[in-house]
Amino acid sequence: MSFSIRPECGAEDRVFIEGLNPRLTDVIISPTHSVAEAAQFQSAFTCTAWDTHREKNATFLAVADSGERLGYVNVREGHDEILSEPCGYIALLAVVHGHEGRGIAKALVEQAEQWAQDMGYSRLALDVFASNDHALGFYERAGFRPETVRVIKRL
Repeated sequence: MSFSIRPECGAEDRVFIEGLNPRLTDVIISPTHSVAEAAQFQSAFTCTAWDTHREKNATFLAVADSGERLGYVNVREGHDEILSEPCGYIALLAVVHGHEGRGIAKALVEQAEQWAQDMGYSRLALDVFASNDHALGFYERAGFRPETVRVIKRL
């Protein structure tokens, strides 16, 4: 399947992106949060991709030659806590069910890397839920390495 990467451009793309929220919440197995809480978090977090106060923010879609939207990535300015400087941050990445393993996520990450380099960042970071083994393996193959591990306990 042939596809290209393009910037997000409007309401139809946003409906598509929001429609992938279940793909992101289905992999969350949280020891301290309910499924409903995870879904509410994901919905609110996805909306931050369109935060008009965020100048350094971009969303890109993978689109098949047929016009079918296949996935997206949202990348924005993050913060490197160790160096106390800005870095690129992949906030959201999702691929339509059934289209995994076709190079779509890889192309989206490469677009995020290019955006971060163009913005002058020397690092690109992301967060992934510990229960998302598939994503953890993918990101490791893409050259990302764990730097911190967050643990949580319900009181």
